[in-house]
Amino acid sequence: VLKRLEEEDLDDSVKKRLKDSSETPGALWHIYISKDVEKIKDFLHKVAKEQGAEISAEHDPIREPGRYLSRKLRQRLWEEHDVQGLTVVQFLGDSVLIPAGALHQVQNLHSCVQVINDFVSPEHVFHSFHLTQELRSSREEPNYEDKLQVKNILFHSVKDALTPLRRYSQEEEENS
Repeated sequence: VLKRLEEEDLDDSVKKRLKDSSETPGALWHIYISKDVEKIKDFLHKVAKEQGAEISAEHDPIREPGRYLSRKLRQRLWEEHDVQGLTVVQFLGDSVLIPAGALHQVQNLHSCVQVINDFVSPEHVFHSFHLTQELRSSREEPNYEDKLQVKNILFHSVKDALTPLRRYSQEEEENS
């Protein structure tokens, strides 16, 4: 595991944790910001063609299971498309939060149990709604289910925001 992690560009604090025998690295994450999605798709299409795969333009290589960008491919992505991800080493007991729409890949370094809690912050409702619509129309996702229920979240957020305004408005009418 340590030999594998030596290949990565890690900051000094992570390197220090790796030297501590009481710390155990559990997973290696590469996280990319949502604005780079199209560049990454283009890159994956290019790599697939180089490998002799015939894929249609509608095919979404991002959601393809088993796809992992090696260090060499991540370097090419940086050089050819100016896209660089954030590398995170998750130690046992750590949590990793992935922003809505951020592409990510994970490599387990030890046996791991994954606990996922999906949530939508108000800042990312628009992006989450867009992703929901994109997945719903995808023919490659036959078992798609809107687990986040973005429309419900949006409805209840607006309802919760309007409730104190209505109370204030009623109080103002009663005091007038």
